[in-house]
Amino acid sequence: MKTINHLWAPVAAHPLLARTLQLVLTLALYAGGAYAVALVSGDARIPLVLYAVYFLPAVLRSWLQFYWRLRDGVKSLGGHRGKTNKAL
Repeated sequence: MKTINHLWAPVAAHPLLARTLQLVLTLALYAGGAYAVALVSGDARIPLVLYAVYFLPAVLRSWLQFYWRLRDGVKSLGGHRGKTNKAL
């Protein structure tokens, strides 16, 4: 348990790094699963399409969490934008 906490410490200290790793892992699992379904289904494309449509929300959710974390970080670095919340 101590080793796991030691390895997880850099990721826990940087939330954007954690979201990036989550996004990369999600994309890798999605692509690997699609490849496995394509291998198993042979020439039939319906299982591949069903897999892609069913698991696409998980990939989009991971991307949105990464984007929102990045956007919040950029907003916190910026200055006061006034009432309209526009840059100029």
